[in-house]
Amino acid sequence: MEEIAAHVKAGKPVMILDRKSAICIPAEVITGELINFMMKNCDEIRLALPWGKILSLGLNRFRFQNGNLIPIDPKLDKISAEDRAGFIRDLVSGKIREIQYPGRIFVEETKEMGVLERPGMAEACVDLARMAGFRPSAVYAPLMTAEGGVASEEYALKFAEKNNIPVFRIKDMIEFRIRSEKIVERVVEATLPTKFYGIFKAVGYKTPLGEIVALVRGDVSEGNVLVRIHSECLTGDVFHSLRCDCGDQLENALKMIDREDKGVAIYMRGHEGRGIGLINKLMAYKLQEDGIDTVDANIELGFPPDLRSYGVAAQILMDLGVKNIRLLTNNPLKIEELRKYGFDVVREPIEIEPCDVNLPYLKAKKDKMGHMICFND
Repeated sequence: MEEIAAHVKAGKPVMILDRKSAICIPAEVITGELINFMMKNCDEIRLALPWGKILSLGLNRFRFQNGNLIPIDPKLDKISAEDRAGFIRDLVSGKIREIQYPGRIFVEETKEMGVLERPGMAEACVDLARMAGFRPSAVYAPLMTAEGGVASEEYALKFAEKNNIPVFRIKDMIEFRIRSEKIVERVVEATLPTKFYGIFKAVGYKTPLGEIVALVRGDVSEGNVLVRIHSECLTGDVFHSLRCDCGDQLENALKMIDREDKGVAIYMRGHEGRGIGLINKLMAYKLQEDGIDTVDANIELGFPPDLRSYGVAAQILMDLGVKNIRLLTNNPLKIEELRKYGFDVVREPIEIEPCDVNLPYLKAKKDKMGHMICFND
């Protein structure tokens, strides 16, 4: 990774491989020539920025599209490749020009802690920019074939060799950072007897998301371990709100761990409202009362549909010695992220019978976010 970082420090692009491949470079050194190269060989051009930077630049005043993307451009009648490159350099350095919306530069929200918080392509590109001494921002574009199809790994490697572009993988960045960094700290362990779910070992962690507790039962370093990564939901978990199924999911998960006498439940503080916070979640509720679904309500408030990530939970599971996971979830994103951190993951469904109040919420999560939820007729 040091050699890759030295390459981009010299202002040269690299290729990143995941399920897809992309050409990337720190945003501060993007050029018109490279923008032109990307437009000829790649799909859409993405500008990866941490959420805090998106907020400080006021870019969230524009609507997110296709998940966590904001399409913008410089406000010009005719836009050249150099215009786009100069616009990007000025934007990340704080010299904000007039912005046109929608445009053909797709600003992508990334996590502040990079691949240790979310193992995404955008995060890996931004981590690389940091390693090379640049601001945490990067431009990348998914590679396409000459016929306009998604590039296979074989095509990408041949393309990289032909164009003298070094290659790295997301797992390389994850492994590099995990060797040198740790973002969670185990602080305390205590016995926690519960009214309905038996006795757990409560393990307290300090993390960038705040104080997080993992409830542990049995020896979780061996075998296939039942795991629930539960997003904080005050309204559902404490007040038993009917707007969601969160409280019922938590209760069912703890009962399942109790029955097996082995497992881990991680309570993810900072995940309230899919990461937007309690007050914003209540504002989203108000919008839902006016007929907007749960996904579009977050977008209307200036957020992507889901700000959560599971890298902190992954590091807690690593610290606990968990290797093979039976994950209690309906969310395919959790499964995908944990696998990228090296866990062997199989899904255990945790579905709750819907009621009239939460049925629209659950349908929106299934239809718009891909959650694996079945409904009886």
